Amino acid sequence: AFMEKSVRNIIPDNKQVTIAQLADVKPLLMKGADDDEDEHAHTGADEEKGDVHHHHGEYNMHLWLSPEIARATAVAIHEKLVELMPQSRAKLDANLKDFEAQLAATDKQVGNELAPLKGKGYFVFHDAYGYYEKHYGLTPLGHFTVNPEIQPGAQRLHEIRTQLVEQKATCVFAEPQFRPAVVEAVARGTSVRMGTLDPLGTNIKLGKTSYSAFLSQLANQYASCLKGD
Repeated sequence: AFMEKSVRNIIPDNKQVTIAQLADVKPLLMKGADDDEDEHAHTGADEEKGDVHHHHGEYNMHLWLSPEIARATAVAIHEKLVELMPQSRAKLDANLKDFEAQLAATDKQVGNELAPLKGKGYFVFHDAYGYYEKHYGLTPLGHFTVNPEIQPGAQRLHEIRTQLVEQKATCVFAEPQFRPAVVEAVARGTSVRMGTLDPLGTNIKLGKTSYSAFLSQLANQYASCLKGD
């Protein structure tokens, strides 16, 4: 909310695009998992300290994890830029065409890479991936709410391990900010593999291929654990 207000104060309304309000995006919005039990089995107590679970209100706002929303956003940004810079239309048209072609190719490649992994269940430590999971037909079993810095207590560890075993999870995914000891403690004593997902693409350099690189990197991160490579 703070960032949204700051942006609105700095950038005039006629130069803003509100992604969640786009006509092509609204039908694609997913409810937060807490509001939609069929979408995810939320495992764990929200009252635990270190709760970093967030959905920014009614909808899951991790919109950049949806290739469909990314394409709709690119189209809307293109339209806004043409409105603001009509003299640059040819270049803007070419840029959009390149982005759409690149996205289509990457989407197909990622879909092929992840298709064999359907049915392999896993848990995450951050309920952020719903759009990506739905788009590529992955099999999330739920999410655990834990502090990335502090190892959970004995009772909490027992609850988590019980879920991992009972749900026959193949992997449990942390994120880069999690201390290895926390993840190892969670998986210890089970046959569940440990993986890391980076929903922000923190190591990807900004450029014309950044978004495709992000989608591919996330696919590789899923596959490296779920396939057991």
